Parts: sequence; structure tokens; C-alpha cells
Amino acid sequence: MNTFSAIDASKLPSYAFSHCVPIWWGIIGLIVVEATVFASLVISFFYLQTNFPTWPPDGTQPPELLKPTLATLVLLASAIPMYWADSSIKEGKTFPLKVGPLISIALALVFLIMKAIEYRDIGFRWDTHAYGSVVWAIAGFHSAHVLALILKTAVVTTLAWQNYFNSKRRIGVTVNGLYWYFVVVVWIPLYMTIYWASHLLQS
Repeated sequence: MNTFSAIDASKLPSYAFSHCVPIWWGIIGLIVVEATVFASLVISFFYLQTNFPTWPPDGTQPPELLKPTLATLVLLASAIPMYWADSSIKEGKTFPLKVGPLISIALALVFLIMKAIEYRDIGFRWDTHAYGSVVWAIAGFHSAHVLALILKTAVVTTLAWQNYFNSKRRIGVTVNGLYWYFVVVVWIPLYMTIYWASHLLQS
């Protein structure tokens, strides 16, 4: 007798969460792939630097530190309400899930606005030289991730307001939180590369 044919599908749970679910491993795989791409961009930054006597090239000032540092603090802060929402739904508390992501989205939007203002006045274009190309590529690629994260979180928040999630049906919240933490954390080495390395290598 086929063992699987004897299983009553109606008795199987309609929910799952954490590493028991394929989508959890899917988001981990996505994070690994994207972390590799970000690492490649950082490596490219330092590889290109070896081809120039000065980095940034002569006539180009490195980006200022104040605006990107403030923007970085804003992005780091966005992980706090996301963690509040993620941890609260595990205990069946739905209110933090309705409010926390909205705060995170607002902070992420502030981050993007600050980046747009910064790069409007940065002093070089993506086609000015190799330095400009790699800096714009790193900042632009990460900003695209932040934008995608905002859209994805908006969907999760909409479902939260419809009381879709609970302490057992929360895998969507979990994977969204994992990806949010990744996008926030990966910005730290990118920030150090674009801004601090640019100043240190020029001195």
C-alpha cells in the first residue's frame, strides 16, 4: 500500500513558520546571492583603485560624511520597529505588526530621500570616471533594494491590517523581517567603502 495515499490532507496544518518552510530557505538563498553581488561591488571598488595613482581620481572630492552618516543612522533605526513587529506576532500580538512596519517604511523613505538629495549634489556623475561609476552602482543598487523592501513590506502591512497574520501563520512576517535586516546590515560595509575608504585612501 502506498504510504502517502493513506495521509488525510485535511488533517495537515495550514500554517508553518521558521526554517521548517521552503520560503524561509528561499529567502536565505536570496540573501546569500545578493550578499555575493554586494561583495563583488566592494571588491570592484578596491580593484579599480589599484589602477589610479589617487582615489578618488584627481579633481574629485570624496563624498562628504555628515549626510550619509545621518542617513545610515536612520536606516539602522528602521530595523527596531521591524524587530518589534516580528517578535510581537510570535506572541500573538497584532498591534505592533500593524504599526511597526509603517514606522520602518517611513524611516526607509527618509533614507531614500536623503540619498537622493546627497547624490543630486555629490559633484560627479556615474559616467565621469571609474570611481563615479562604482560609487553610483553601489549606492544605486542598494537604494533599489530599499525601494523593493518598502513595497514588499507595504504588502505585509496591508495583510496585517486585515488580521491575516497570527502567532502560527506568520511566515510572511518572518521572511520579510529577515530581508529587512539584511538590507540594513549590508549597508554598513557599503557605507564604510564609499565614504570612509574614499577619505582614507585619498589622504
